[in-house]
Amino acid sequence: MAAKLEILTERLTVLAEPTRLDILMIISEAGTCCANDLLAHFDISQPTLSHHMSVLMENGLVTGTKQGRFMRYSINKDNVKELRRVLDLLCTEPGTENPSSEKKKKKSPKGDKKKKEKKKKK
Repeated sequence: MAAKLEILTERLTVLAEPTRLDILMIISEAGTCCANDLLAHFDISQPTLSHHMSVLMENGLVTGTKQGRFMRYSINKDNVKELRRVLDLLCTEPGTENPSSEKKKKKSPKGDKKKKEKKKKK
């Protein structure tokens, strides 16, 4: 759990940089982008963009696929969804069940049967 928390914390730190967050939003809207597409949106140099892309890729927020001379970037949706789950937990009202525990309950109908049996016995 501690290692997972460190990864999530690092990803949130990466997202705290405005240019990187903006890059993710642009890629998300477009589906995929190459560096030239991204550079058109910013007043930064190509090496600076490369640095941001490296940080995003190293932290698992973006994936890159080589197409000829160009790299096409896309959002790593699994890792971004994991961040979303964490943020959703922070918004859960005290005393209510969090969204991730609801999914677990739906997957295990055996647990529901046991609860029903206990209620019948009472």
